[in-house]
Amino acid sequence: MDQNPNHPELILIDDDEILLVILEKMILIVIPNCSIKSFATGTAALDYLKGIEDELTPRFLLIDINLKDMLGWEFISQAEVLNSTNFKSIVITSSVSESNPVIAKQYESVIGFFEKPLTMDVIQKIVQLIQSY
Repeated sequence: MDQNPNHPELILIDDDEILLVILEKMILIVIPNCSIKSFATGTAALDYLKGIEDELTPRFLLIDINLKDMLGWEFISQAEVLNSTNFKSIVITSSVSESNPVIAKQYESVIGFFEKPLTMDVIQKIVQLIQSY
């Protein structure tokens, strides 16, 4: 996953800006040339998705369920309605609600669900999931 437009782009969405920096560094250890965009709000990430004209580049959204400006589920619903980008969602959460994995299965774009903390082992599983698409 380098910055070539033919390769996937990873979009991180979490309101914990420190976690965003840590995630980016962890991912870059596993995939050094990965193209990553980070957003601290769902609104900013949706604005980014709305502005994308390249629909051929596959995009993977790594999104927290609990954002300050909207729920991750709301974000995924709005992103799926946009249908203007080729993307898959991977949900992350610190919430231990048993209903979250069930809810995740209701969304067409969701391909994975992981609980925090995101260790290097979990990051490697996420990367393997991305590479399988």
